[in-house]
Amino acid sequence: QSGYFPDRSETDKSYTYMGNSNSMKLHLTTCRYAQKTSESNRVYFNSRDEAINKGYVPCKVCKP
Repeated sequence: QSGYFPDRSETDKSYTYMGNSNSMKLHLTTCRYAQKTSESNRVYFNSRDEAINKGYVPCKVCKP
């Protein structure tokens, strides 16, 4: 949710969008493919536009 700033350091829980830096795919953090992404390839985004502007392509399963 925009405007929501968590007070915990659990970054994966506070973002809606997660990119895979290896495949350049953008997922919702709840997507089954996002959950299969290795920790070292995970990139978190505050917005869909931010990810698209960095070259990430939306997942065809979760359609972020």
